[in-house]
Amino acid sequence: MKKVSIIIPAYNSSNYLDDALRSVVIQALSLYEIIVVDDGSTEQEHRAYVEICNRYPHTELIVKPNGGAASARNVGAAKASGELLAFLDCDDTWLANKLSSQIEIMHAKDADLVLGNILVTDESLNVKYKASKKISEDKETLIKDLYYGKVIMNTPTILITKEAFFKVEGFDESLKYREDHSFLIDIANDGRIVLDSAYRTLRRERTGSLSSVAGIEVELAKHMPFWLKNEAKFSFLEMKKARAKLLSRLFVFYVRNNRKAEVENTLAYLKNDAPIEFVFYKVLSKLSSVLAMLYLLRNKIRNALL
Repeated sequence: MKKVSIIIPAYNSSNYLDDALRSVVIQALSLYEIIVVDDGSTEQEHRAYVEICNRYPHTELIVKPNGGAASARNVGAAKASGELLAFLDCDDTWLANKLSSQIEIMHAKDADLVLGNILVTDESLNVKYKASKKISEDKETLIKDLYYGKVIMNTPTILITKEAFFKVEGFDESLKYREDHSFLIDIANDGRIVLDSAYRTLRRERTGSLSSVAGIEVELAKHMPFWLKNEAKFSFLEMKKARAKLLSRLFVFYVRNNRKAEVENTLAYLKNDAPIEFVFYKVLSKLSSVLAMLYLLRNKIRNALL
């Protein structure tokens, strides 16, 4: 059994840390360590981290200036002594056997990295619905799926060999958004990614998370460094296509949430970027109530299948 280092970035999230650590302990690993990285939290939060971490064996708390999740994960990985690395966000949790299942699959398929599926929950970890992904065996297809957003990234599902992690030099700290997708693209290009289809990661949907989706100009700007970096690396990736797909997804989100000003702003972009489809989007903009009902029905179906 290889030693697993579990890395948990923490930024002013002490009210969630106990849940995260408890979910690591129930993995019943024989060889493991937990590295909690205080990413520049307040002094009060840090004192809470110390108290919580002291209750759990094999747990070390390290402190660094605030630099974001990518920086915190890289610092934790540099400190790790395990041959395998797993990442867990402070406000998310794992179900039993998450890691043992992934370790088995990693060995059986000779993989460098194993992803998993997630269960989306509310603040109290009550499951709302499943979120599934599919991983192509073809390298170029997988890179395209990651770039264009077809495969949604959930960092707390990752199990990776330390060798593979440092071969791609970890997470790109120059990217403030989608650095996790860029990391997976690097791994897919240089190694092998496989999927554990089980749902053993709980992704907490925190109150107000939907309001964190900004206006169309801000959202496009957030994605731009990621698009530019990877389009320059791979000739088969097209930023224009990625932009059009993002516009479509954001348009549906704005319509569903009745953000009328952003619907109009996005329509203006779509008219320029996707003139053929523009008429369809224009009609869709008038059907916000119908679209909201369809998504509500979809979530009810998802819940029924849990």
